Amino acid sequence: MSEAGARRMYKIVAWVSFVIIVVVAVYGIARSLSLTNEPIGKALVDVYFPFPPYFAQPITYFSVACVALFYSGLRIWEDTVSKWPRWLLMFLQLFGFVVAFSAAYEVMYNFMVWGALFSVSCTPPPVGLGNCNPDTLATTYPSQWSLVFATRAFSALFVISGYSVYYLRKFSKSGSV
Repeated sequence: MSEAGARRMYKIVAWVSFVIIVVVAVYGIARSLSLTNEPIGKALVDVYFPFPPYFAQPITYFSVACVALFYSGLRIWEDTVSKWPRWLLMFLQLFGFVVAFSAAYEVMYNFMVWGALFSVSCTPPPVGLGNCNPDTLATTYPSQWSLVFATRAFSALFVISGYSVYYLRKFSKSGSV
């Protein structure tokens, strides 16, 4: 594929991803406003599209589109990023590393909470809830978050920030940053 063809492909992927992000965000906000006392992100987990209940949830499309947009954007702006000052690249690399650590922690925490809640919810009453649907589980502290939503969002953030550290490293002159 030629350089022009590759740039065109990345631009198409970036635009399609951006449209998906906007559509899912608007849908999630509109649906959340119509629901009261629902955990954050639940509106993006309760629906399967296009073949319910066997395909993907809106949060899946959102997280994949975020990663695709980020990667495509980096490829499109690669020449510009390579000209940024070294101190800025080093700062962004450090920031990306801290965000990657935080996102990885959140994903691991969410899986531990999710596993514990799932174990309790699958236990038959009177001890548990008898509900073995992992999509319905939510954390309650400090605010209600859908665990499916939080885990997919933080997984996308981990991939984005982790890749940004790797990506920015190639612009280091000595390779030691």
